[in-house]
Amino acid sequence: MIKRFTPILALTAACWLVFALNSLVWQGHLAQHGIIPRHLTGLAGIIWAPFLHASFQHLAANTVPLLVLGAIICARGKGEFVVVTVGGILLGGGLTWLFARNACHIGASGLIFCYFGYVASLAWFNRTFGTLCLSVVCILGYGGMIRGILPTLAGVSWEGHLAGLVAGVALGAFMSKLKKEPAVNPIFDQAGLFKGATRAPGGRTGQPPTGPFPRSPQR
Repeated sequence: MIKRFTPILALTAACWLVFALNSLVWQGHLAQHGIIPRHLTGLAGIIWAPFLHASFQHLAANTVPLLVLGAIICARGKGEFVVVTVGGILLGGGLTWLFARNACHIGASGLIFCYFGYVASLAWFNRTFGTLCLSVVCILGYGGMIRGILPTLAGVSWEGHLAGLVAGVALGAFMSKLKKEPAVNPIFDQAGLFKGATRAPGGRTGQPPTGPFPRSPQR
């Protein structure tokens, strides 16, 4: 059972490992390698920013929501978690790089908002009872974090939060559409038959039936 949650546990552990190394070995200098909007040197920060934190309090505040929301997505599938995580880092970070203030944006909060946006939007895109319950629980538990997309504090990257939220909703739409598309083989249909063929008695594939057919009623 614990193996299902290995990806989010490893991601959270990586954040703490980077913080420990940055504090003990590099004296905090890694924090300058976050997202610096509209600077080519800040592009690499799109990858590094989620693992960099300014202080112990900053990382501690991000740890629980990162674990909880990430675990919810992990429970739905490791592949889904990987797609949402990578997509959230790249899309959310890219939007931050394009539109945020000229500052160094760091922290996993953008990814957390991506997870929140993804889970909260599942009910709208999937419209099943299970996803409705999941989205309601997510909103009730972490809906208050929506205040983080408002420019209330100068030291808070509300742009990164907003970019992560947008990325999460976009990924929710993408993944839902991807799952709804039937995976039909170009030669065989979903029943394993050649297109245009019918199943003959005994389970064999026969040719399409020929007429005469009963006439359809005229309207």
